[in-house]
Amino acid sequence: SNDEHPQAISSHAERLEGLVTLAAELREKESLAELEALLDEGGDPLELLECFIKGMRLVGEYFEQGRYYISGLIVAGEIVRLATEILEPHLASLEVESKHDGKVLLGTIQGDIHDLGKNLFAILLKCHRFEVIDLGVDVPPNVFLEQARLHKPDIIGISCILTNSITNLRLTIELLKTELGENVPSVLIGGTCLDAHVSELVGADHWGMDAVDGLRICQKLMGPAKNEL
Repeated sequence: SNDEHPQAISSHAERLEGLVTLAAELREKESLAELEALLDEGGDPLELLECFIKGMRLVGEYFEQGRYYISGLIVAGEIVRLATEILEPHLASLEVESKHDGKVLLGTIQGDIHDLGKNLFAILLKCHRFEVIDLGVDVPPNVFLEQARLHKPDIIGISCILTNSITNLRLTIELLKTELGENVPSVLIGGTCLDAHVSELVGADHWGMDAVDGLRICQKLMGPAKNEL
């Protein structure tokens, strides 16, 4: 029966919280089954993706606290990958409403081979009509520069998860700004080891807390002025 209960609203919020918990507790089958159920009930695909991103943030915290080991991070990555596969067709249907166009050059910085956040970000961008050139992981500064010259992107997104790769991040941004001068695209950085302070330190124009935040920044950068052209 589809009776509307007054607690229907709060129970939806509770179910989203529950989905975050299932993902954070690495309960793969249950989290994906609940995702499918919420989608069938007309849940917002972006909101649902955000639940998994929040879950992954908790997984990262548990790992730092020593509650999870590397194996937990690997399982978490797999859960997000499967969740994203389920969500992708639904996210793709959102693109009709979105007027954002732009080109984003993307890569994980040299010395770092993490690609989960970057891949999520790439999927979100594509779903919102951005063209994405993904350079993969462990990308040296000169490759970012060469590819920026070749593709002339509007935005360069650089992912950095490891603290010891921050130096490479700074070198890359310095190289881009020196070599490209006033034609340098906006540089957006993202990754768990970053914050506003690090962003300022390395000379980035913007930093995103996660894939969804990064998408919002790109949409702002490609704002209304761009669409009137």
